[in-house]
Amino acid sequence: MEKRGVPHLKTWIIIASVIFLAFPVCHSTPHFDATGRIGVLCIGDTSYGESPILGWLSLDFAVQWQELPTDVGGVMTDEDAKKVTRIYTPRTLERLLQNYDLLLLLEPRMQWFGGREMKRFRDSVEAGVSTLLTLWPDDEGYLSLVNSDLADVYPHQFSPTFQPHDGLPYVVRVKEGNPPVLTPFLEVGVEKYTGKNARPMNPRQGSTIWAIATKTAPLGREEDEFIISWEYGPEEARNWVIGVDVDEQWFNLRAGNDYGGDIVLNMLYHSAGKRLPPNIQLIHGLRSSFYRYSLEKKLVFAIIEFVDKFGANTASLEELIEEADGGKSTADSLYLEGDYEGSYSKIKEMIASISELNQKAIEIKERALLWVYITEWSVVSGTLTVGGFVLYSLMVRRRLYREVSVTRAR
Repeated sequence: MEKRGVPHLKTWIIIASVIFLAFPVCHSTPHFDATGRIGVLCIGDTSYGESPILGWLSLDFAVQWQELPTDVGGVMTDEDAKKVTRIYTPRTLERLLQNYDLLLLLEPRMQWFGGREMKRFRDSVEAGVSTLLTLWPDDEGYLSLVNSDLADVYPHQFSPTFQPHDGLPYVVRVKEGNPPVLTPFLEVGVEKYTGKNARPMNPRQGSTIWAIATKTAPLGREEDEFIISWEYGPEEARNWVIGVDVDEQWFNLRAGNDYGGDIVLNMLYHSAGKRLPPNIQLIHGLRSSFYRYSLEKKLVFAIIEFVDKFGANTASLEELIEEADGGKSTADSLYLEGDYEGSYSKIKEMIASISELNQKAIEIKERALLWVYITEWSVVSGTLTVGGFVLYSLMVRRRLYREVSVTRAR
C-alpha cells in the first residue's frame, strides 16, 4: 500500500524525463567551454551568394565560424577556393578541437581533402565535435564522403550509389517528445511550409527522428524521415542529417519560412550543450535587430565618408557612434549570458540612437552640399556676369570696338 505524501515511481520518472529534455546533452566541447561561443567549421556549399548559412551564423554572437568552400559555384574560382581551404583547414587534431565544436557539411565535396584530413575529422567527432550534414541534390561529391572514414559517424545509412530525390512536394511534421529543438517552431507554423526534392533517408538503428517529410504522391501520401540524429563515440557527439540543403525551398522565404536560420542555430545550440532560447519569436526578433543595427551603422558611415570629402566636421558623429557601439556591446554581452529580453531592449534602444545619428548625418550632408551648390552657383553666376559684361561692351555699346577704315594709298 502506497504511503500518502510519497510520490509514486511514475511521478519521479516523469520529473526526470522533463529535466532530461529541458537540458542539453553534455559532452566534450573545449572551445565552447573556454569561450562561451560555438565554433563552427563550414565545409561545402557555404559561400555568400551560394548559401544563406554564413549570413545566419553571423546573426548570432554566440557563434564563430570559418568557411572551407569546397563547392563554390560561380562565387569564386576553384583555385581561390582551394587556397582558402588549404590555409584554414586545421593541421592537427588539437587545433581542430581547440577552435571548433561542430563540423557543418552542406552537400559537401570532400575530394580536396586527403585521407589524413578525413581521418582527422573522424577523430574529432570521436573526441566530442558534433557534425551536421545536408544531403546532396546530385551525385557530385557523394562518393567523396561515403567512401571516407567520416561516413560512419552519421545516423544515415548511405547507399553505395547515389539515390536521387523523387521530386515530390512535401510538408514537414515535427515529432513530439524530443528535446525542444524543433517543437518551439510549431507556434510559428513550421508545419505549413512546403518544399520539394527531399532526398531518401535511411536511418540507422538508434537514430532519433526529429521531423518527417509528408510527400504528396500520385497514389496518395508518402512519409520519409527529414531530420535525424544520433550520439556517436565515447564523448557522445550529436550528429545530424537533414534531407535537403539549407539553400533549398523549405528553409527559405520561397516557402514563407523566415525561421530557417533559427532552426539550424537551435540544432547547433543543442549539439554544443548551450541552453536553448526560451522564446523563438523573441530570439528571431533579436537577431534581426542586430542585423538592422549593422545596416543602419553602415549607412551612417557611408554618409560620413561622403561628406568628409567636402571637409565637413564629422567628429561629433563619430563620438556618438562610439557611444552607440558601447551600448551595442552591452547588448552582445547580455545575449551571450542568455538575457535575451535585456539584450533585445538594449539593442532596440541603440537602433533608435543610430537612426537619430543617421538623420544628423543626412543634415550634415545637406549642409555640406548646400555650400557646394552655393559655390557652384557663384562660379556660374560670376562667369555669366563677366561674359555678359564683355559681350555687352563689345557688341552693344561698342566702347572698345573700332570700325575698320580704308587707309590712304601713297
